[in-house]
Amino acid sequence: MNTIPISAADLANTTTAFATLLSGLVALALCRWAGPQPRRWVAVYAAVVITAIPTIWYHGFGETPLAGFFDGATNLLLAWVWQVAALGDYYRPRTRWIVAGSSGMLLLGVSIWRLTAGLEQTRRLAIRFGDFGGFSVNELVLIASAFLVLGLMYAKLSRVPTRARPLLYLLTVLFLVGWLLATASNQQVDGRIFAWHALWHVVGAFGFVVLWAYNQARFVGVSGAPRAAA
Repeated sequence: MNTIPISAADLANTTTAFATLLSGLVALALCRWAGPQPRRWVAVYAAVVITAIPTIWYHGFGETPLAGFFDGATNLLLAWVWQVAALGDYYRPRTRWIVAGSSGMLLLGVSIWRLTAGLEQTRRLAIRFGDFGGFSVNELVLIASAFLVLGLMYAKLSRVPTRARPLLYLLTVLFLVGWLLATASNQQVDGRIFAWHALWHVVGAFGFVVLWAYNQARFVGVSGAPRAAA
């Protein structure tokens, strides 16, 4: 039996990380049973599953530097796979290669920098909000990558079917709420039950399911019959 003590906040963070894992698995299952989506988006849901595993490890077993590295690196991987999927929808091949290639090299470079500069040193906060929380370099790059994803999706909004647009707006709201929740430290709990980081996991998990619904409205439709991509 593992005897490593775990704080209430870490327990909440670990438990809600399973929601992230489940959201990815549910999205993959829905792709199988509710109608197939493009493989590039199935890869995004698979990446959600992949990133959830080190997140559970990180929060559940003492937030070690090694677990933190894999947690951060797989989050960057998810962001990049999402960018590739968004680029594949409405962008020309040249634009896909330039944006995905440049972003991929940057994200890979961050992970290599963390390995070479030291995992403990590079997980320190680059931006602080006092005792409340802040962001590390890895987190700042992740946020920038997420905003790039949104930019890619909104830049081609005119080509998104009207029925799918409310789901994109909902996804955006969930992203912004999650971003605000992520400003707090992993241990920040207010009002006894408001565990900021754990709630970020919950909001993110719902966001991934909404992402599946958004793509379903674009590519498959309510009846399950494939739709022509706009």
